[in-house]
Amino acid sequence: MNKLARFACLLSVITLVGCAHPITITPNLSTIDRKNVTPIDKNAGYFISDQDRENKVITPGGGGDKVEYTPYKDIEPALQKVLSNLFAKVYKVPSPEDTKFIADNDLAFVFVPRVQTTSSSSGIMTWMATDFTLILDCKAIDRSGKVVWEDSISKSGHAEFNEMMETGDYQLSSRRASEAVFLSLQEQLNSNATFRR
Repeated sequence: MNKLARFACLLSVITLVGCAHPITITPNLSTIDRKNVTPIDKNAGYFISDQDRENKVITPGGGGDKVEYTPYKDIEPALQKVLSNLFAKVYKVPSPEDTKFIADNDLAFVFVPRVQTTSSSSGIMTWMATDFTLILDCKAIDRSGKVVWEDSISKSGHAEFNEMMETGDYQLSSRRASEAVFLSLQEQLNSNATFRR
């Protein structure tokens, strides 16, 4: 990036204050690979309601500004990736109570995530969040509707202002937090004997 373009970008980052800036918290999916995974020969599904999928959240950024994102929509590709790395087939489930869909697709488990987020910034002149925390509460329900596994995973991501400017990735802290969460989720599901019985 030449000096003039970099200056213009910096100026826009500094002067756009007093509003909520859209970001995404989707991690780099290429880092969530299956090289350390032992496949499970069962089908699985997951449920995210339409309301949750479209729900927008606003949390603090820097300089008195805020960041805005759709946490469930943003984390859905990572959840799909983790489950696809582990299970034979993965489906979006219309409802955890839809017994016909679960039976028709031979689903052994349905995963239901709940997401909480917080953000903050060490910067007072720019809007980007330098720190981001993602909490994933997730449970697995078997064919009978019984909860057979649940856990809460909390991870934080940090990115310096200069790092975000150099990469052009203004949501780097949130991506790092979500990447850490889903790598941990994959490790936990892979090592839990519940899913292999």
